[in-house]
Amino acid sequence: MIKKIGCVEIPVSNMTDAVAFYEKVLGFEKTYEHPVWTAFNVGGTLFALAASGTKKGSERTKICTSCSLCALRYATSKMKLDKEAPTAISIIYFEVENLDEVYQKLKDRSVQFITEPKKQGWGGKTVIMLDPDKNIIVLSQM
Repeated sequence: MIKKIGCVEIPVSNMTDAVAFYEKVLGFEKTYEHPVWTAFNVGGTLFALAASGTKKGSERTKICTSCSLCALRYATSKMKLDKEAPTAISIIYFEVENLDEVYQKLKDRSVQFITEPKKQGWGGKTVIMLDPDKNIIVLSQM
């Protein structure tokens, strides 16, 4: 069912500073850049920075509802940072071969999903689920 880890994402308070650190200081190869999400190739694994409202900073208001932390915050009606807002500190992405099939199989096993399978602007398709501790897991199909 799961092929590999597709991405590890961490929240950041300032996208510009974070991108500069990972790109210029650590030498990561940037593969995708968006105002609220930037990805790097780190030895074949995708590593991403998300300015999604979980860290205090000026970019926390730049929130979209297409994936990961933003979707969780949107689904719980907590788009603004407050004590009840979800504040996950990382997200793991697992790649699958057939997202719709895996989604249905896991849904039949009573897995809690906060989105349905959705086409993304980068060409893939994702669905977001929660583990029993409410950790965010994104399943993706390229």
